[in-house]
Amino acid sequence: MEEMEELFELHESEGIYIDIGTQVYIDIDGVDFTVTSIFIGLLKNEFLIVTLPRRFRSVKNKLYPGSKMVVKYLYDGCVFAFQTSVIEIITNPIRTLALEYPKIVQQRELRIIKRNNVVIPGRVEAKKTEFPIVIFDISKNGCRFTYHDVKNITTLKEGDLLRIYCRFPGIADETGALAIVRNVKREQKQISVGTKFQDMTRAFLNPLMHFLFSIEGFER
Repeated sequence: MEEMEELFELHESEGIYIDIGTQVYIDIDGVDFTVTSIFIGLLKNEFLIVTLPRRFRSVKNKLYPGSKMVVKYLYDGCVFAFQTSVIEIITNPIRTLALEYPKIVQQRELRIIKRNNVVIPGRVEAKKTEFPIVIFDISKNGCRFTYHDVKNITTLKEGDLLRIYCRFPGIADETGALAIVRNVKREQKQISVGTKFQDMTRAFLNPLMHFLFSIEGFER
């Protein structure tokens, strides 16, 4: 995998931008994998509260008051990251972590994300027709999909506008994005189409970003 420094351009943010219920990714000192938690709330300049991480039993011996960690999360298509440490582990009445309020928060503007080989079923609406597709290559900028070359499906060509719908793993609802066709290739009885996303909404961008990071992983 490419290093995070190659994927992102860092600059200091003005503060914490995060919604209640946001999934956060936590790198705990001494743990060689990333765990996830849910952000619950904060008291500015005092503390943050998140749920106890998934796989808590696997990291329990590394979580104690003073243990250090890096927290990352997605907000509005950007990655935010900060260093913090545990204030307290709370198990009653709810299971949460109280974390120190960070002194510095970094906003990581996405510069490029390499394309990822995936298999995501979906559908396309184009030229008043609809047909099933399989997305096999995707990034923040666009995707490539295939569909069967049959007579009742309109042939796509470069410059066509279409809308792509899919369900990302772990997301219950279908979400869609407008895209423009960049190239079309005929491969035996299938057609392969490369597209570039246009005017992505937050409803599509956020699950896309979470999906990309779930398959790429995080670097410390």
